Order: sequence, then structure tokens, then C-alpha cells
Amino acid sequence: MTNSEIRAWYRERVAEIPKLNQQWIAQGAGLEERALRAWRIRHDARVQARSTMENPAEIEDLRERDRRLYGNPDGPTFDQLVQESHQRGRRPDEVYERIISGSQTTNREVNKLFDRKGPSP
Repeated sequence: MTNSEIRAWYRERVAEIPKLNQQWIAQGAGLEERALRAWRIRHDARVQARSTMENPAEIEDLRERDRRLYGNPDGPTFDQLVQESHQRGRRPDEVYERIISGSQTTNREVNKLFDRKGPSP
């Protein structure tokens, strides 16, 4: 798969979160549990997408970006997102709603980078 195809797969996986969240609501899952599930889907998709990439330098570039932004090569942890939102004064329900919402979005700059790239050299 090319990086563009991998990115498309990642974006499709993340785009499933709103529908899944509605199913979880219908099943009676609580807000914190839904936030954790949404975060996990995006986190696991991130890790899986990177494991599929062929160019180790490109993988390391993404991991380094996440280290700079989150202090973790695989992106923010769930606890980190919760703590950061609490530090910003958000109420618990706002914290979890923001995690669900954030799990449904992807980074525009990374999208642009990989949408225009063909196969890894």
C-alpha cells in the first residue's frame, strides 16, 4: 500500500467513530467509556497505519512529531488528554465529549503530506 492509501484507510477508520458512538449511546455506554473507546480506535489506527508504512524514516518523522507534541511517540494517552482538559478547567462531561470529538478528526497537515505522496521510496 502507498502512504496515500494507508492514510485513506486511517481516515476511514476514524470516520467510523461518530456512528459507533451513536451505537454505544444506544447500548447505554457511559460518556467516559465512550470517550475511551473513541480514543482507542484512533490510537490503534494510528499505530496500525504506521506499522504498515514501508519507509522507516517517514515512520520515525511521525513518531518524532508526536514526541514533540505529546511526549509520546504514539500520540497522546487517554489519561494525558483527560488531565490536560481538567487543567484547562473543563467539567468532566466536557472533557469526555472533547475526547470523542477529537478522536473523529485527523491532522490536516499530515493529511496533505500523505495525500500527495505516492509509494514510499
